[in-house]
Amino acid sequence: MSSLTLVALTVAAEATPTVITTVNPDGTFRGSPGIVGFGVTFVLAVVIVMLGLDLTRRARRLRYRSEYAIAREAEELAKAETAASAAQVATPEVHPTVKDEAVVAQDHLRRPH
Repeated sequence: MSSLTLVALTVAAEATPTVITTVNPDGTFRGSPGIVGFGVTFVLAVVIVMLGLDLTRRARRLRYRSEYAIAREAEELAKAETAASAAQVATPEVHPTVKDEAVVAQDHLRRPH
């Protein structure tokens, strides 16, 4: 064998992956997060789910408050319009000398010249 073949075989032998067969003192394979890693991941997942539920609840409450405020504002506007139209019909003209532009224009057209 030549020295180049020997070098190629050495490099190929080092490049082959090895399977980890050694175990930790608690019985898990090395590289495994173990029971502690599972516990931390599980707690993190539960916290994320709880935060998502809380966010959904808060967004729903905000939407309901907004819809209620819009409905209340529309109701108050309708009451104000009703009161204004009732007051406009019921009250006599306070200053009979002050007229609309439209009334002035109509009077001007009706007068003989």
